[in-house]
Amino acid sequence: MPFVNLKLVKDQVSSEQKKKLIEGITDLIVNIMGRDRDLTVITIDELGRDNWAIGGKTLEHTSHENKIVSFVNIKVSKGTTNSDEMARMMKATKNLLVGVLGNSDETNYFIIDELNSDGWGFDGHSMTERGKMEQ
Repeated sequence: MPFVNLKLVKDQVSSEQKKKLIEGITDLIVNIMGRDRDLTVITIDELGRDNWAIGGKTLEHTSHENKIVSFVNIKVSKGTTNSDEMARMMKATKNLLVGVLGNSDETNYFIIDELNSDGWGFDGHSMTERGKMEQ
């Protein structure tokens, strides 16, 4: 059950672009990480330029002022993804972002968090409990 949070600068992305990003990231999660499409969750947060800083300065006051900026955070259970899959996921997601949003060489950020399966879950059950219930 990957949980993906995509952060974007407010008003830099259209609804159609968001739809393409959601579909594309879901496809990558399925094809690269081998996860179940129906259990993949994606949220998008949009932040104002005054709520995003690089180098200690908000985007409205930096050389990144007119650049597309994005941050992708993927959360998965620890031990369910190998380093090759993570590297491939980051590269493929970068390519997707460029294809949908345009070039943003210096302003794409990625984190893949591996969470202890006892410490996260959904519907009131940890991932450890869910694994036991599925057996």
